[in-house]
Amino acid sequence: MPKAKEMLYPVGVENLFIAFMTDGKDTADVAPTYDELIYSLPTIETIGIAGAPTTARKWASNKIFVNVTKNGQFTLTLDHTAIPVEVADKMNGKTAEKGVVFETAALIELPYFAIGFIAPLNDGSKIARWYPKCQVTTNDESYTTKNDETTIPTQQLVMTATPLLFNDVTKVDFNSARDSATGVTAEDFMEQVITSKEQLASLGSSAPIDGGE
Repeated sequence: MPKAKEMLYPVGVENLFIAFMTDGKDTADVAPTYDELIYSLPTIETIGIAGAPTTARKWASNKIFVNVTKNGQFTLTLDHTAIPVEVADKMNGKTAEKGVVFETAALIELPYFAIGFIAPLNDGSKIARWYPKCQVTTNDESYTTKNDETTIPTQQLVMTATPLLFNDVTKVDFNSARDSATGVTAEDFMEQVITSKEQLASLGSSAPIDGGE
């Protein structure tokens, strides 16, 4: 039986992938570009994904003539163990001097970046996904006193994924169980941030992924 017809289910989640947009944002005129360095971080405990769909119906002759749905935003809630300070500073648009950064109440536009991950399925197939335009929404922190229990606290980062200005793409999803996925792996898919069909011919030809070390 082809994998596409099997009842497959996720059995975990692998690394978090982060690629920062060149100059921190995209434009409407050209496809976005990203830094060559793609961070691959073994830090995901849970990643929650919530869309914000809107629907519209048009009635004609006492029947529903058109029923359309639009999803213009995803909220990504990342429960993680740790994120390197270099990556966290880039996400929050912070530039340190002598290890110090200042945060004010001024209005700012935070940098944009791509978020990706790989999720294995029960038969060894894999889902891989890019959200090519994300921003940090909240970065909640808490610090707890040390006690007799041995625990590593979970931290949470909330991000918003919105459409690219260039082509309105919000999410790019790969599944190796699909019949058309011949010759492409989830690892190939994560070698570059995929934002358009024009890139599909060059899957796996980008710069090596950095381990974030």
